[in-house]
Amino acid sequence: MILVTGATGLVGGHLLWHLLQENEKVVAIKRITSDLQPLRRIFNFYSVAPDNFLQRIEWRTADVLDEKSLDVAFDAISIVYHCAAVVSVGNGSDTMISTNVNGTRNVVGAALKKNVKKLCFVSSIAACGPAEDGKMVTENLRWVDDENRSAYSRSKFYSEAEVWKGIEKGLKAVIVNPGVILGVSGTSTGSSQIFSVVRKGLPFYTAGGSGYVDVRDVVRAMIELTKSDISGERFILVGENCSNKEVLSWMADGFGKRRPWIAIGKNVIWLAGILVEIVGKILGFEPVIDRGIAKSATNRAYYSSAKISDAIGLKFIPISQCIADVCTYQNKTKE
Repeated sequence: MILVTGATGLVGGHLLWHLLQENEKVVAIKRITSDLQPLRRIFNFYSVAPDNFLQRIEWRTADVLDEKSLDVAFDAISIVYHCAAVVSVGNGSDTMISTNVNGTRNVVGAALKKNVKKLCFVSSIAACGPAEDGKMVTENLRWVDDENRSAYSRSKFYSEAEVWKGIEKGLKAVIVNPGVILGVSGTSTGSSQIFSVVRKGLPFYTAGGSGYVDVRDVVRAMIELTKSDISGERFILVGENCSNKEVLSWMADGFGKRRPWIAIGKNVIWLAGILVEIVGKILGFEPVIDRGIAKSATNRAYYSSAKISDAIGLKFIPISQCIADVCTYQNKTKE
């Protein structure tokens, strides 16, 4: 059987749908307090009768931070997709890092203990790099920890380290490093926030850019890699390297809004990031922007997906099409 963590999130939800289309026996873990409505919204993107598919999932109550609950949840499991992670804007630091890293350590430990045949871990391009202006980032470029790294970046890098430790102990595993993942989500967090803001009308844009990818391509790559004999490898998943202005403009087009027309300078964003970060530390709140996010918003980063294309021949959905699909769905459902 296949087990999925983070099943109600963007990647986990779309992954469950695609696994069910292949008639796989799927187990998903959830906490007692988990809300399944976000997953229903994701399934509704694909089907007018989402409950027909939701009822085919076997739910097991567990928490990635609770080793004992994972031991029970991993019974009779042969394949694990680890998608669960805390995603936070700004240096939510210690809590997010410990949650993501410890959770991954526990999943890897349970997989080894239960003799799982293969693990697929969802990391991020944030664990690659550094992404300097004009420099192409590949899987082999060394990650460097410095003051410009966000807590999310650190959490993903050190979570990957736990998977590599598992591989050294004999666990077969693959790691995917998606770019900014776009797609229909069941919540208003993560990249969905960008759609929400643009839908209301957004006049501003920053000069930077990054690697973007359709969530459907992410889960297709995960499934193909897990089915393959490939192990002990990581793969960047980026459909296109786009400027922030391009992405925001495509979203504006999809919602019938005016494209952003006011550029915000790098120095303004950088200064705002530093000031908010300092004030947050003094007053004890989590900043919505810090110097790491400020740099990302103004830096033009480029990522290579040559490795995944060579490995499984993955053809990516154009980002403009991905955005159009999301906007069409949101316009139709009024979400």
